[in-house]
Amino acid sequence: MTTIIDTLRNAHTTSSYLTLPAESLQSLYDTSYKFVTSGAAARSLQPEGLYNVFELHFFLSIIAGKDSEASAILTTLTDRFGQDSHRVGVLRSIYLEATDGPVKALEFLSGRQDTELGTLKRKIVILKSSDQTSLYISELLKLVDNYPSDAESWAELASAYLEAGMYAQSIFALHEVLLLVPLAYNINALVGETSLLYASSLQAASSSHSVATEERLLEAVKFFLRSVELCEDYVRGWTGVLVATNRIAAIQKPFSDMSKYKRLYDVARKVLTKIVQTKDASESDLNAAQLVLKNY
Repeated sequence: MTTIIDTLRNAHTTSSYLTLPAESLQSLYDTSYKFVTSGAAARSLQPEGLYNVFELHFFLSIIAGKDSEASAILTTLTDRFGQDSHRVGVLRSIYLEATDGPVKALEFLSGRQDTELGTLKRKIVILKSSDQTSLYISELLKLVDNYPSDAESWAELASAYLEAGMYAQSIFALHEVLLLVPLAYNINALVGETSLLYASSLQAASSSHSVATEERLLEAVKFFLRSVELCEDYVRGWTGVLVATNRIAAIQKPFSDMSKYKRLYDVARKVLTKIVQTKDASESDLNAAQLVLKNY
């Protein structure tokens, strides 16, 4: 009995069932089904552990396409923990999405409290796969407004703004991420990349280099440098330094720090060349470094 409980608990905690091959998934489903329907779960587990085992079986039933089984589990959880439970509410939205589609799931979630973290995140997951960009962003804004210390939500908001071409807003959201995780070198590089895209957008709109374009390029260099300060061999950061300083060098109007950016360009090229020669990076990073060295 202990072995079965440990197996089910581990599957729920790690979500390993999401990547299991079909045969192993069926075996886990069979084990879960026997344990849940035998009454052993109710006799041997405390409420939290009981909920987790039933939740696991619900997910396994959804994956296996056993809608009636998932519905029965959902009814059991609702009877035991109440329909006001935010976790039960999330499961019901998953069931509705699987059986009646995303519209019905969104209608159900819209009738629940907007301050529930699970409700907000489920709405966002559903909207992310739709073409309702403005509503998707609106729900993300609700999420970060209610849970401002959730770095993952700020990062998703930044990504949504980026997809919509709203570069200034994306950068703002990334700055919020950095307030929460200041040593995240990948986020620093992402600010740099978004600043480069913003600069390109501004330049395309004005057909020339403007002060705003130059400011975005300088900001890009600043954050790329911060990323390689935090992680010295970060290829994404060094390629960013190379691209950004190359674009600064192309500005016709000279300014006092131009020589500094030319030196940074040389340093970035030297570092990337060494990384490529020693193959001291992943294949994808090496390919990216070679491409940037060739074009810049």
